[in-house]
Amino acid sequence: MSKHGIGFWGLAAVLAFAGWCGAAQTLRLTNGDRWESAAGDPQNRFQQALAQLQQLAREGDAGDIKEALRQIKAEFPDQVEPDLDLYIWGEWYYWRDRYGKAVKKFEKMFKDYRRTQFSAPALQREFDIAQAYLEGRKKTVLGLFKMSAYEDGIELMEKISDRAGLDELEGIGLRAAIVVAEYYEAAEKYIEAYEKWSEIASYWETGPIGKRALYRMAEDNLAAYDRRPEDKRAHFDASRLTTARTYYVKFLALYPQDAKQEEVPEKIRHIDEEFAYKQYFIGEFYRRTGEHRAANLYFEMVLRSWPGTEAGALAREALGRNQAGGK
Repeated sequence: MSKHGIGFWGLAAVLAFAGWCGAAQTLRLTNGDRWESAAGDPQNRFQQALAQLQQLAREGDAGDIKEALRQIKAEFPDQVEPDLDLYIWGEWYYWRDRYGKAVKKFEKMFKDYRRTQFSAPALQREFDIAQAYLEGRKKTVLGLFKMSAYEDGIELMEKISDRAGLDELEGIGLRAAIVVAEYYEAAEKYIEAYEKWSEIASYWETGPIGKRALYRMAEDNLAAYDRRPEDKRAHFDASRLTTARTYYVKFLALYPQDAKQEEVPEKIRHIDEEFAYKQYFIGEFYRRTGEHRAANLYFEMVLRSWPGTEAGALAREALGRNQAGGK
């Protein structure tokens, strides 16, 4: 007997009990006025056997699994499909920390059997594996080398989102998408994070998820711009600032109290300052090259659009110097 033999004999007992129930007449009251057979329900017996098989996948050895599958197929020939083998072996590999092999079994099941009762538990297992990878668990390559598996984790989470969809509030597909977005943010991959939150927002325009996605889209676009050295930001494309400002303004209009707590008005002013500095530095470039008329146009633009900014004050001084004939 293996060290996990109790699990196997537990399943054997379930199957023996299932066979007895097929002949026995255990009655239950239904609708308050009549009795009918309950224990002989084949579906109930099959589900009970499956539950024990899943326990065996966690505790038993490979021989136990093979024998248990043989018995279940013999007992329930009309209910067992090949997807059961793939799912149970995926479970068995999972509980032995052989994540790569587990994923291969689950993925083959999804490929070969689009409609299977094991979709939900298999998706959850893939989610658990992906989460472990994103938390730093390494994968074994060629049976010898340990390598980071962050990309594998992202790929798995994306597959889960695609299969399960994002339209269920507590669904695993939405949870997987949020994990991906948060991972990108932690890795300072702000554009990728923004794109993932944008995908989520396309399903959830309102409610707690919609509010969160809207704010994160603003934050990630601003972070993508602000991650550059402060003295060099003005030389980069400002489209991220434009996008961030649009989302902040919308968030402020829809959720004024939350916006105040998150200092959204201050962030909008920061963006305006960045816009103003960008135009001011263009004006400074023209001033240094002797194109004073073009320089004045940019300085005037800064004063007209962002008069209360620091860049606005600098533009006012520059205009004064130009008009006085200074440099």
